Amino acid sequence: MKNLFMKIKTYHPPKYICLLYFFVPIFICTISNLAKENDIWFLLNHGEYVLKYGFPIIEPFSMHQGFSFVMQQWLTSVIFYLGYHYFGRLGLLIILEIVNILILYFLYKLCMLLSDGKYHISTVISCIVDILLLTHFILLRPQIFTYLFLIIILYIMELFYQNKNTKAIYSLPLLSLLQINFHASMWFLIFLFILPFLVCLVIEKLKNKKDNRIFLLLGILFIMFLVGFLNPYGVKNITYIFHSYGIKHINNTVVEMFPPVVLGAFKTSVGPMTFLILGVIVSIYMFYKRGQIRLRYMFLLAGVTILSLMNVRNFALLVIGSLPFLAFYLKDIEKKPKKNDKEIPKNVKGNYIAVLLFLTAYIITFGMYYSSKGLTNYLEKGIDILLKNNDSKDIILYTNYANGAYAEYRGLKPYIDPRAEVFLKSNNHKKDIMKEYCLLNFGILDYNAFIKKYQFTHLIVTKRDFLYQKVAKDKRYRVLYKEKEYKIYERVTN
Repeated sequence: MKNLFMKIKTYHPPKYICLLYFFVPIFICTISNLAKENDIWFLLNHGEYVLKYGFPIIEPFSMHQGFSFVMQQWLTSVIFYLGYHYFGRLGLLIILEIVNILILYFLYKLCMLLSDGKYHISTVISCIVDILLLTHFILLRPQIFTYLFLIIILYIMELFYQNKNTKAIYSLPLLSLLQINFHASMWFLIFLFILPFLVCLVIEKLKNKKDNRIFLLLGILFIMFLVGFLNPYGVKNITYIFHSYGIKHINNTVVEMFPPVVLGAFKTSVGPMTFLILGVIVSIYMFYKRGQIRLRYMFLLAGVTILSLMNVRNFALLVIGSLPFLAFYLKDIEKKPKKNDKEIPKNVKGNYIAVLLFLTAYIITFGMYYSSKGLTNYLEKGIDILLKNNDSKDIILYTNYANGAYAEYRGLKPYIDPRAEVFLKSNNHKKDIMKEYCLLNFGILDYNAFIKKYQFTHLIVTKRDFLYQKVAKDKRYRVLYKEKEYKIYERVTN
């Protein structure tokens, strides 16, 4: 083990060779299976609607009437729709790749700042963080922009705290404006990520009366808050999170809202990863850099740890708010870079060029593949048949939580879709459909009463649905179409 550590410590390839490692996460992002991201269907629907009709205040996609509605990720939806409309799958892939490259770039910049320019350790940590995000979280969702903005904010705040670039602080209101329009439900996170630096600047002010940076930061934070009102829905966007999260029916249904540990057991694979990362970080803090703890990093770690233990989705916040700062604690592993490290050694130029040509050819090949096809969904054939035999206006459709978005994309108006918070009474001010859906699937709500209430003309059910066995025995319905994964039923009698 000691020999392995020494080999790692003495391994110092030139800077340009280190940067080749960035192609690993870029490569992983390129081969992402875009079709598996279910949320893309309602995002494309949202983007098209905004460009055609403007910002809706009444929910226009489901079967329910008069639901108050806030499209809290409207700008993300528009960008996704435009990319897909003009370039197909390739357009979505390009958007995802650009955001991922920007995440990598600012991770690297942050790590370089923390490590005093040690590019070996900065490269490795940046790649590890990005690959961890790619496993579950860098998807075609609004959150990818949130992750990018949070990393940029950490970089700016570290610059500001170290007094290396006080002008960068003036860009924070712009990030606040972008966040509230790209992904309003996570807008408050940008303030939470700034909070550790704010607390430490208060402490610095108490130590040094001449240090007035705290007043500049407070002024910037006030402007950031005011800028948050510059969105199509005003205060409704700002307060969206308070009506949408911490709801037990969502937490029991949506996988990403599960806590990583339930009754002492791991609920998903993210659970053990969470505790593994925390164990690594605490071990390094305690044993490797004892006596050199930075309060702002500890406060940030405490905050993201609490968030990560609340639900699976917040694992990404733990990764972003903790792992990059290991560049500070591990920077002494790496020796200072030599002056000629920026030059490409003659003996590796050929390999460097060959790798670049290979990756370029690969990306072009995959680009041709993605541009030749649109997105697909496993319900596609069944819904084709459903629409062929029926006018969409006459269809009263039941779908489960996962399948509703694609049905809406095809012009149907189903019972529910993956936008869980839209179906909360606290948001729509009409009915708590999410609660009703959960009670139905837990077997608490009477099946016949549910069917009678909505008089569904068609139902799309999968084997995981509570209704799968129920409707199979219901003589009021017959199978219109079936595949291995699902069945479509149509009503034949009242």
